[in-house]
Amino acid sequence: MKEEGRTIYGFIEGDESRRFGPLGIDGREVYTLSFEGISALVSTLPHKGFDDLPKETLLRNLTVYQSVIEQVMNEHPVIPLKFGSLLEGDEAVIYILRRGKEAIVQNLKEMEGRIELDVAAFWPDLKAVLAEIGQTDEIKALKEDAAGKSEEDVLKMQIRAGKQVKTLLDQKREACQSEIMAPLLEIAEKHCIHSLMDDSMIMNTAFLVQRENASRLEEIVKDLDSRYEDRITFRIIGPMPPYSFRTFEIKTVDYEPLDEARKILQLKEKATQLEIRDNYWQLTKKFHPDKFPGDREAQKHFEKINQAYKLVNDYCQDTSCSFLEKDVKGWASITAVAN
Repeated sequence: MKEEGRTIYGFIEGDESRRFGPLGIDGREVYTLSFEGISALVSTLPHKGFDDLPKETLLRNLTVYQSVIEQVMNEHPVIPLKFGSLLEGDEAVIYILRRGKEAIVQNLKEMEGRIELDVAAFWPDLKAVLAEIGQTDEIKALKEDAAGKSEEDVLKMQIRAGKQVKTLLDQKREACQSEIMAPLLEIAEKHCIHSLMDDSMIMNTAFLVQRENASRLEEIVKDLDSRYEDRITFRIIGPMPPYSFRTFEIKTVDYEPLDEARKILQLKEKATQLEIRDNYWQLTKKFHPDKFPGDREAQKHFEKINQAYKLVNDYCQDTSCSFLEKDVKGWASITAVAN
């Protein structure tokens, strides 16, 4: 019987064996796997992965993933791992810890004592804001110009007016953002601007702060809420781990496309970095499109060589590497994604 998969939620410092209870996805036990002073938060999974799950199930699993990290964060600083990471067993998790130890330790140290707070600001009555913009001299002038015009000209002016309203709304939003952000940036070490969900949203920003400064940031938002009264409303989410500032990502590779890339680069089943680079340069010189003007097949082959080199180069991160199927299927890399 094939071993169940392991999903990783994040990493903490220490190598003490811990069990946190049935907090995980599908109600599975969350426990630690450790290697030389660092631990991964994991649980088992009966299914093969996340790609084929229904959207509702994925969203439910994402909520559980966040809940696990935030509950553990009450006891330990956590660096999250990107949601949806799945490995084949405990040994694969230990392999990741061993391979990423230096980066994990460094990032835990850099994020020590720091938390994320997300602040969003909204216009609760967008219609009122748009009505106010509609009373500006620019929009009034466009409306007056439309009087007595042909239907076609009126339509053109309506389009112009709509674009101008959007421009004025964006300007108003930017002015509000600057006013709101100024006091928050005084205590935040970093910030990360997220996309806006709709026109009623003024800002959606994550702030990285020292844990002891969280209450100060909340007080600032409370003061802003009082200052703007009912014209702008605010929402704070957190404290959370530094999702927006430091998250690890695990990458694996499929054997078939990597083996095809190896063959395109004319590599043996074991190759060094030097051999990979030499073969790539020799092939790009031999099949460069300048030597075959107008030959679309030559152009396609040249592109395949470049794509193959990128795939092989991403995989072969050591001085030498194996392209044997058993080694490819057991390979994974881990990197920190810093915003």
